[in-house]
Amino acid sequence: NQVVVPDGVTGEGAITKDQLTGEWEFIYSSSSTMKYNEGLSGLAGGLTKFGGLRQTLSSTKFLSDVEYTEQLETKLLGADTEVKITGDWDLRTEVSLFTGKLSNVMSVTPDRVIYGPRSDKADHWKSLGPMNLLLLTYLDEDLRIMRGSTSTDTLFIWRRI
Repeated sequence: NQVVVPDGVTGEGAITKDQLTGEWEFIYSSSSTMKYNEGLSGLAGGLTKFGGLRQTLSSTKFLSDVEYTEQLETKLLGADTEVKITGDWDLRTEVSLFTGKLSNVMSVTPDRVIYGPRSDKADHWKSLGPMNLLLLTYLDEDLRIMRGSTSTDTLFIWRRI
């Protein structure tokens, strides 16, 4: 178990990308934006409802890719659909706006939102904003807790699959 607070002098407590790579299942968020949009993509609502979210983080020496897979359950006929959001991610150490101390920060730059036959650029999707810059608060082999970078009340909890 590791509470992740990097030491500004030794760098101890800084997390590596290897510790985050893999597949994660979304468990909980207190994000008002995610609640309002009924998920990450903002496509749920009406005849569909949010059915879950997975995040796959991969990293090589040169590239770090992220893929979100959001399940949308239809309320009629039971035909579920997936929304894929792809992009890049980075992990860095920055001074927290709230504590003034060094923090591990995960930055996501969404590239595409893919649903049905459509593939749209993600740079104008406001619903993706809450996941773009998060402070890593806690990490162990099975659980990751992150906070919004501009709101201490916003939590995101993920479980490793």
